Amino acid sequence: MGIFDEEAELWNTYRVELQFRGRLYGGIPKDPTLIEGWLRAKAGISDAEEIRQAMLRTLVDLGADVGPESTYEQLVAASKALAAEAHTNGFKRNGEGLCIEGRIIKACLKEATNAMFAGDTGWGPTKKAAKSYVAERLFVVEPTIKLGRPEPDGVELSIGHISGPQGKRATLTYYEYVDDASVSFHLREAQEVRTPKGKQDMEARPSLTRRQWAIIWTAAQELGLGARRSQEQGKFDVMAFELIPDRVAA
Repeated sequence: MGIFDEEAELWNTYRVELQFRGRLYGGIPKDPTLIEGWLRAKAGISDAEEIRQAMLRTLVDLGADVGPESTYEQLVAASKALAAEAHTNGFKRNGEGLCIEGRIIKACLKEATNAMFAGDTGWGPTKKAAKSYVAERLFVVEPTIKLGRPEPDGVELSIGHISGPQGKRATLTYYEYVDDASVSFHLREAQEVRTPKGKQDMEARPSLTRRQWAIIWTAAQELGLGARRSQEQGKFDVMAFELIPDRVAA
């Protein structure tokens, strides 16, 4: 916590529990070329040293035996040793087993908001578009969220078909998965702060109404989390969404 957190009284903090209905698939590539492409596309990284550093962090999170002095070639070798197959997507590890990143929870909420409220530009005193308003006011407290598994429950083969200069061909991709996982984490919502006309004291109110939260979460449940969402995977149910004192999550 910063020195002004308690004084500002800015946040509403919620404890959230999600129960996945079936399989949750890992979406982080383990193959070196896939990792590099994933970093370039998803994180917007192009500098060679930044790529090496990002690969290092990703491989450490995936459980590879690498260190700060590892060269790019050593990172490639480590990632090859990790992968059971050239195209394997998996989960990160945080020292206590498998985990997902908090950022994918926020991404899911932004996607659900955009799906339900696209075109609605009247959110907040600055009349933001709904997705932008949610993006700047909702934050997942935990950077990584435990899945309660030391290892995946299994690996599933997915067969796809693509067309290119060489004609149609099949692609093989392996996905690590966990069955019926549940996760618990905290969400912070920045309140709307206003100074009523003719008064000196500021007033704060929740940025989102209970109804808006209900719509966003209900949509998010069907959009799902993780990989293979286009195949209706990663869906979940919200089992708890409780407002708590901010100090509990700090």
